Formats: sequence, C-alpha cells, structure tokens
Amino acid sequence: MRKKLSEQRDLNNKITWRRFYTKSMIFGVLCFSVVQFTNCKDEHPKIHATSISQGKGLFVSNEGTFGMGNASLTYIDLENDSLNTDADLFKTTNNLPLGDIFQSMSLINKNVWMVVNNSGKIEVINPETSKSIATIKNLKSPRYALEVKPGKVYVSDLYANSISIVDANSYTKTGEIKCKGWTEELILFQNKVWVTNHYSDYLYIINPSTDFITDSISLAYGGSSLLSDKDGKVWVLCSGDFIKKRIGGLFCINANTLKIEKQWLFDKVDFNPIKLKQNPANDSLYFINQGIFGFPKSASSLPANPLIFQASSSAFYGLTVQSSNGNLFVSDAADFVSHGKVSAYTPKGIFIKSYKTGVTPGEFLWW
Repeated sequence: MRKKLSEQRDLNNKITWRRFYTKSMIFGVLCFSVVQFTNCKDEHPKIHATSISQGKGLFVSNEGTFGMGNASLTYIDLENDSLNTDADLFKTTNNLPLGDIFQSMSLINKNVWMVVNNSGKIEVINPETSKSIATIKNLKSPRYALEVKPGKVYVSDLYANSISIVDANSYTKTGEIKCKGWTEELILFQNKVWVTNHYSDYLYIINPSTDFITDSISLAYGGSSLLSDKDGKVWVLCSGDFIKKRIGGLFCINANTLKIEKQWLFDKVDFNPIKLKQNPANDSLYFINQGIFGFPKSASSLPANPLIFQASSSAFYGLTVQSSNGNLFVSDAADFVSHGKVSAYTPKGIFIKSYKTGVTPGEFLWW
C-alpha cells in the first residue's frame, strides 16, 4: 500500500493523472478499505448551510478518490476561523453527493460552475448558499470551463478530442470545437481564447466569435497551465512527460505578435512542474514541482531549489495567490485517500497556518 501511494505522489507531480494508475483492482479495493476506515474514524462534522459573503475567503475543490464518488466542496473563511471545517458544502446543502473527481471551478454569471470530471458533468451552484441551480450533462471528461463571450462557455476535455460549447443561460451543450488530444486550461486575453493541450507540443488560439482555431504555437510537450499579465504577455507552462521521456518548458509569448520572447527548456525529463501562477505585482512566477518554486520573470535561469519545500508525507497539488497581499495557498493531497489540507505562506515562503479540506484538494476559487 505504501508503495502504491508513493507512486501516486510521483505520478501526480509528472502530470500523469490519477485516473491512469487507479485501474488496478487490488489497489482499488485497498483504497476503498482505507476510505471506509477513515470515514468511520473521522466523519464530516455537521454544518448548517449559511450565506457566504463575498470577499471573505476561497472555495476549494476536493477531487476525492478516483471511482469512489466522494468529491466535495470546502470553503475557507479567512476572517472567521471558527467557521472552518472540512465538511462538504454541496452535499450538506443539496442532500446529494457531488460526484466523482471534482476537477475545477469557474465563476460564471455570478454562479460557481463546478466541473466534475469522471462524472462527465458540471454542477452550477449559488456561491452564497451552495444551493444547486443546474446540472450540465452530455460532457465526456470535462476539465476546465471558461466564459468566452456573454452566455457562451468553452469546456476543455480529457478524452473528447474537442472543446465543448455550452450555453450559460440554458445550461446545455450547443456545439463543439474539434481539437485532438487532451485540452486543458483556457484563458481569454485580447479577444482570443488560448488553450493548452497536454498531448501535444502546441498552444492553440481560438476566435470566440467564430469558434474556429485560428493559430497554433509550437512550444514543448505537455501543455498544462497558462496565464496572461499586465504587459501583454501570455506565459505557458509545458510539463513534459516522464513516461514518454519528453521535456517541458516555460514560455513567454507576445500576445500581439504571437512570437516567443523568452523560454526556459527544462533539462530533465523528470522535472514536471504544474500550476503556473503569478504575484499581484506582476513581476514573479510560481509553480509546483515537489515544492513551490518562485522566481522573477526577469530571471535568466530557474532557481535550483524551491521557495517552499515539500515534506515527505505531503503531495503539493494546487496553488493560488491572494491578490491583496501575495500570500500563497497550497493544497496538499497527502496520500490521496485521507482528508487533505490547505496551507498558507507569505510571499517569502514563511508558513502562516493550515486549514482542513476533503479528500485530494486541488483547485481554488476566490470569493
């Protein structure tokens, strides 16, 4: 069991997602036993759904254990710690489970769109009450949702070989954009939709008015996360692939000319960072690679050591930066079957405190 959990942590940091190594029947049985024991020993505390005021904290998506249907939603109140528990807001409020693998969240039309990957759906809730508004179905294996025009949402996908187009008013899928491979994160910048593709060397650009791919830029293998900055640049993190012996890299692209202005190609196939983020001052970047690396955008090379070291019992899995002060919030999936945690650090990497979460905390949404 210890060997399998160790493999999970390693593969996570190499972006070979857990769905590929949870297919073992023996491992599935062992995980189920551990989860059952954990649930009996440490049940979710009872909570009462109350109004969550905007500007006080952040939501955390807890993926759960693959195949167990124990995904959950946690809210961290940064102003009143007495309100914080690892209880599942969605299940408590709506009296039904969220589903299997809670991948990501987006704020669209003032509602939270919760992408539930292995359940092939998106649950839409009111962020103040956590009450369900709609369920968007007929999605194969959705990853991230992005509103690209008023009422129009793009949804990337692991297996569909396409990006789904969803009507944000009727909550129905209305079309798709063919794009071979595993499409991942999306951003809207300068009237273009920029999409990473984990099974290729290319970054794709889509016209949100016509729903056509207009350009592609050759980068490195394993496109994962990306962001835009105040200087008109798009930064793209390609994680590489340890199994396929493909290296990744970090790239800075001029959004007007589509030219690569700066790049760091990783020199090792086992250096597979994820979750690219930037600080509020717009001059530094962060990512996860068995620790949190931080460095200025002007750097000529990547740092040799992380800003925040990852303990042997931890598995850093998600990252976000607080816009008001630059504090870093890191999700820790631990062994991927027990409840995890989120830890807060100063921009200099000094530990502040930790918060309880559900199983396998991943993405964040500030509210």
